[in-house]
Amino acid sequence: MTERDSVGRLTLVLGLVMALGPLAVDMYLPALPTLAAEFAVTPARVQHTLSAYLLGLALGQLLFGPIADRYGRKPPLLGGIAVFTVASAGCVFAGTIDHFVMLRFAQALGGASGMVVIRAVIRDRFDEIQSARVLSLMMLVMGAAP
Repeated sequence: MTERDSVGRLTLVLGLVMALGPLAVDMYLPALPTLAAEFAVTPARVQHTLSAYLLGLALGQLLFGPIADRYGRKPPLLGGIAVFTVASAGCVFAGTIDHFVMLRFAQALGGASGMVVIRAVIRDRFDEIQSARVLSLMMLVMGAAP
């Protein structure tokens, strides 16, 4: 495998991990009317899940940046993915809209780890010119997602 192939594969993997948080919004939006019917609540109440997710995504970025600087890149990234996964599984079993809102917030906190840590990994791994190229390729990967 050449250096170029290695960079390409790494870019693809990093882009997919980085897209995890934002992708969880895009894939979820068509289900809002179904969620309102399933939880027997108004559409306005279901929209709180989106607000909670966006808040969690914003706060998670503020949280994971300093953690990644202090403890390294891998532990916060894996921890964030674990939180995202557990919260995603919890969403399946949420009995009320309030539980669902809390789980979506937790899901966003975990998903934010990829958005922050991956950028730091790129800065650590590549020089200035290569990191700009890799980040632009990652934006293509994220743009290709629905």
